[in-house]
Amino acid sequence: MKMLAISVGVLIANLTFGQLDFSKVPISTDTTYGYVNWNPVKLKKGNQGKSVGHSIAYLKSLKTDDNQELELLFRRTVDDPGYSNSGITNRSNGMPINGKLGLLDAYHFVTSETRDTVIIYVDIYNKGDLKIPTGLKSRNE
Repeated sequence: MKMLAISVGVLIANLTFGQLDFSKVPISTDTTYGYVNWNPVKLKKGNQGKSVGHSIAYLKSLKTDDNQELELLFRRTVDDPGYSNSGITNRSNGMPINGKLGLLDAYHFVTSETRDTVIIYVDIYNKGDLKIPTGLKSRNE
């Protein structure tokens, strides 16, 4: 039963977040934006579940300047080098009281034709001005 519930939840998330339009998001002039762990794309959108769905929709909306698709190879969690721990934790679960874990998601893609590797770092715990990394564009353009 749990597997069915998870599958339905993923399906609903895809339907809900797949409808977002990122065509009006500007392209960053900073060539490090999104490509290095110290300058990630900040995609906090409410709670952690909404932020993950929002980041997946955002990443699915991207393609290269020369119209190549980005094929996801894998996602991994990495340390956020800009994180500073306040030292105050919740006694019941040991998590930081501010809810920020000091983690980033590193999405590893390969381009559809040239098979180049693209890594995009995403921060779902902090808000920031949303842009598209240099060399990419919105598929809705």
